[in-house]
Amino acid sequence: MKHIFIINPHAGAHDSYEPTVNALKPFMDKFDIEIHKTGHEKDATEFIKDYLKTHPNDEEVRFYSAGGDGTLNEVVNGVVGYENASISLYPSGSGNDFVKSLPSPSSYLNFEKLLNAKNKKIDVLSINNELYCVNVCNFGFDAIVAETANRLKKQGKKNAYTKGIVKALFNGMKNQITVEVDGKTLNPSGKLLLANCANGAYYGGKYKCAPNYVLDDGLIEVCLVNPVSVPTFLKLVKKYSLGEHLTDKRFEKYIVYLRGKKVKMYSDKPFVVSIDGEIIFGKEFTVEILEKSLNFGFTE
Repeated sequence: MKHIFIINPHAGAHDSYEPTVNALKPFMDKFDIEIHKTGHEKDATEFIKDYLKTHPNDEEVRFYSAGGDGTLNEVVNGVVGYENASISLYPSGSGNDFVKSLPSPSSYLNFEKLLNAKNKKIDVLSINNELYCVNVCNFGFDAIVAETANRLKKQGKKNAYTKGIVKALFNGMKNQITVEVDGKTLNPSGKLLLANCANGAYYGGKYKCAPNYVLDDGLIEVCLVNPVSVPTFLKLVKKYSLGEHLTDKRFEKYIVYLRGKKVKMYSDKPFVVSIDGEIIFGKEFTVEILEKSLNFGFTE
C-alpha cells in the first residue's frame, strides 16, 4: 500500500510540517511513504484528485490528513468515489473534532498504529451532490459564530470567536430556515436557533451534538433546536456540549432529534452552512447519506 501524508503546516498553533516529517522518518524504510505539503485552500482535494486520475485504479493508496478538520474535509472530498483509495488522520489541528468519534482517539497520534490501520467502510454526507462531509454539517446560531470568527481571523482581528458569539446573540437567535427530513417538516414556523446533520458526534471544538451517532448505519443524525430565550440558551449550552441535551427533560420541548436519509433546508434569503468547519452560503441545501462509501483506516 502507498501511504501519502497530506500535511497542512498551518492547521494548529505552530507549523507542524517539520515535526511531522521527522516523526515519520523512522518508518520510511519499512513503508512506502510520500509527503505532500499543502500551500493553499483546497490544495489537498486538488492533489488527491490529480494523483488518483494519473495512477492505476488497482493501486491501493491511503491518504492521511495531517491537520485539523478542515484538512480532513479536503481529503474526504478528494477520495470519495475511488474504491482503491482510503483515508485516515493524524490530528494536528486546533479542533480535531472527528477523531473524538473514533475508538481510542489518542492512537491516531501513533504512527506505527496509524500505518498499520485496518480499513472499514463508513458513511459520508453529500451536500447538493457537490460537496462531502464526514463529520457534521451545521447551520443557524453556531454556523454564524463560525463564519464570523473565520472572517475576522483572516482580517487579523483579535478575540474573533468571542465577537462571533456576540454577533450571533444579536442576529442568530431566531433564524428563518425550514428543515425537512425525508419529507417531514421539523419546524413548520420556519424558525430555528440551530440545526445540524451529523455522521460523527462532535463539532465546534467540544459540542457533542449527536450523542447517538453511528458512523456506518446509513442514517443522518438530525438535531434541531427551536428558538429559545437567552437564559434558556445559556442553560442548554452546557448540556449540549456534554451530549446530555436529549435526556434533560427541561429542554425536551425545544429539541427535535431523529434519523433520516435525506435532509432539505431552505430559506428566502442566503444563510450560512458550516461543512466540517468549511463555510458556504446558499438559499437551499440537500444533504443525503452515502452509506459505507468511504474506506477509513481504523487504528484499533
